[in-house]
Amino acid sequence: MDGPNDRIPIPPRDSFNVGLSACREQTMLSKFGRPGQLTQDCSEPTGDFVSRVRRDLNCGPFKITGLDYACDSLKQIFGEVKVASPAIFSATKTAGMLCVRSRRHNPSRYSNHSWGTAIDIYFGSKVVDQGLNLTNRGNFYLAPLFNRHGWYWGAGFSGDNVDSMHFELADETIFKMPDEAL
Repeated sequence: MDGPNDRIPIPPRDSFNVGLSACREQTMLSKFGRPGQLTQDCSEPTGDFVSRVRRDLNCGPFKITGLDYACDSLKQIFGEVKVASPAIFSATKTAGMLCVRSRRHNPSRYSNHSWGTAIDIYFGSKVVDQGLNLTNRGNFYLAPLFNRHGWYWGAGFSGDNVDSMHFELADETIFKMPDEAL
């Protein structure tokens, strides 16, 4: 039987993220300002957006800390997953959300985790490493739900940046977000 932690090839890139773009650093900086120090490892958020951060919010299969809008969206997504696929719901794990740091392959730019608008999701005992053209079957299942809620799946990144465990609010979604806290 196929399970959510099985590793499968990433599907053709024209089959997901339709109408959605990876969120640009410039969009985040103009919307929320600098999130804190640009460091290699996680550092504390210090930007004005901190007033919008929700901490230790139960979104179903785990607790999250991130931007209010992203957290509310994740609660909706996992509410749908719990009903549609209890096995996927109970097997979902996270490697984190809010983490002020640079991108792994570009230390001069902030990761979107820095604002708490990205989350890393995996299944099984270990993550699928960045740069591999593989994904967990569970993430393949989750991708259309995330896309429908305005999240970009990192499996659409190219080359060494392919990151099938990464989901982030799309550039288009960030532009539509209210400027005030929810």
